[in-house]
Amino acid sequence: MSPTKLLLALALALPGLAAAAPRDELQAAYVRFLSARSFRVSVTDVKKGQQLSTLDFVAPDRYHIRNGQGEMEQILIGDDAYTLINGERVKLPMPIQVGRIVSQYRNQETLEELTRDLDVTALGEETVEGQAARVYTYTQTRPAKADVKVWIGVASGLPLQLESQGRFLGVKSTTRLRYYDYDDTAIRVSAPQ
Repeated sequence: MSPTKLLLALALALPGLAAAAPRDELQAAYVRFLSARSFRVSVTDVKKGQQLSTLDFVAPDRYHIRNGQGEMEQILIGDDAYTLINGERVKLPMPIQVGRIVSQYRNQETLEELTRDLDVTALGEETVEGQAARVYTYTQTRPAKADVKVWIGVASGLPLQLESQGRFLGVKSTTRLRYYDYDDTAIRVSAPQ
């Protein structure tokens, strides 16, 4: 058998030696992302150039959300929501809408779509705030249909940035999520005292 045929046979028999498909690469990044113990994310309306919110996350279910203007702040822990009202924190049950909004930051359904037949295209490499990243694009169908572009850090294998174009509550928008401070032990989200 010629060396070329031998290498081809090995590549087919041992898929780990062959280059991974874009969907497989993106799926591996989402698996790493869902196992992150903590991170921060800033959310920006790309068209307006306006920061919408920032979020601190601590696994498995702790979120501290602040809107871009500093007018609203919520701490979500499990099924409890602590909302700042008139300078005081009030504990309320988690509204369904808030749960849906928060799910965009750690969306298990995206991983499930990637394991099926989601069509992912690799766009090459770019940098995000000085970090080399591989860029991918796909169209998601859940929780809402959107065209998504995601930058995966070459060094970390984790999402650094995600841009989503679609409709939310009937309004067409482009939203950028910038992820950072993965597994930073200084990130804490606790119930207010």
